[in-house]
Amino acid sequence: MEKKKVECTICKHYGDETDDSKMLERTKIFDESGNPVNIILCRKHSVELFKLGQKKFLLTHYKILVDIIASDETKFLDILEKTIKSNPDKIY
Repeated sequence: MEKKKVECTICKHYGDETDDSKMLERTKIFDESGNPVNIILCRKHSVELFKLGQKKFLLTHYKILVDIIASDETKFLDILEKTIKSNPDKIY
C-alpha cells in the first residue's frame, strides 16, 4: 500500500511541489458557521494566512477555483468559494 503524500493545500491546488514535508503545518480555517476545517499549509502559506487573515488569504488564492480540475479538499474549496462570492470587489 502506497503512503499518501502529504502536501500543502494551496501548493497542491496550484500544481506546485511542497518543498519540505517537515515544514508543513496543520492549521484551521473556519466556515461561515464558525466550524473549523483542518488544512495543511507549507511554512510560506501558513505565514501568509497569519499575516493576511483568513478572508484576504482566501481572496488572494481565488484562482484555485477557476483552474481546478479535481480535489480531495472539498470543505476548503467550499469555504474559498463562499468567501469569493461574498467579496467579489476585494479580489486583487
